[in-house]
Amino acid sequence: MIGIIALLVIVSIAIAYTVTVVINKQLLKSNINHFLHEREQRALSKINLFFTSIGHKHHVDLKNKLIDAGIYNSQLAKYYLPLKFGTLLVAQLLIIFGDIELDSKILLGTGTLIAILLIPDGILALRKKHVVAKTSRQLPYMLDMMAVCIQTGMTIESSLSYLSKELDDFDKDLCYHIRKTSDGAKVQSLEKALFDLSERLPTHEIRSFTLTLIQNLQHGTSISNVLSDLAEDMRKMHVLGMEEKIGKLAAKMSIPLILLIMFPIVILILAPGMMQISLDVGS
Repeated sequence: MIGIIALLVIVSIAIAYTVTVVINKQLLKSNINHFLHEREQRALSKINLFFTSIGHKHHVDLKNKLIDAGIYNSQLAKYYLPLKFGTLLVAQLLIIFGDIELDSKILLGTGTLIAILLIPDGILALRKKHVVAKTSRQLPYMLDMMAVCIQTGMTIESSLSYLSKELDDFDKDLCYHIRKTSDGAKVQSLEKALFDLSERLPTHEIRSFTLTLIQNLQHGTSISNVLSDLAEDMRKMHVLGMEEKIGKLAAKMSIPLILLIMFPIVILILAPGMMQISLDVGS
């Protein structure tokens, strides 16, 4: 009886020891896996943070570049670089595996590389100039509407807020910049928002408009008549600029006139004599 009890005790101790060892191994393995997982997650988070910071910076720059070009869909910024470099990769692969001579591949690959990298940015830069010029041309109409709003008793801030909604059908680019100025005036001061507007649209008309409003904020003078006079001055400046371009048009037209008309006339006059001389020499 005592031997059976001792045997049971020994078996129980062995089972308990075995279970304890297995549990300790499982816990140790679990701790090791948890430690490795934490280190892996920490390393991945650092890498993601690095690339996210770089990507965020480029994303903000691309977003601002698209906005300056009149493209106000913020979702397009994240597709710009993948589409650009994807097109470049496909074009280079087609050139490499195409049935073309090596010298032609090098020239065509270099030309494609330069074109795909530079042409989209050049198009955006041209669109930015077009948007800035068009917005400046439309500004006098906005000044007239703003003068009417102020004459009805509205403040500058409320008139900007009203025009930021009403100008959408008139000019979406001007409407966007006025809306951004109105929103900036609510968060910051109106003077800072007007300064940002002059930075986004660096033209003489916009600077005159912003300086007029800033002077009104500082000195509290009547602004409605000043805005009407400023709009009239801008229209006169636009007319003078158009007359100047028309005046330069005659000088610019002289170059194709000489190249396309005068040279053919000279050739037609001299050709019969030259042909006759060549016939006489040949005979």
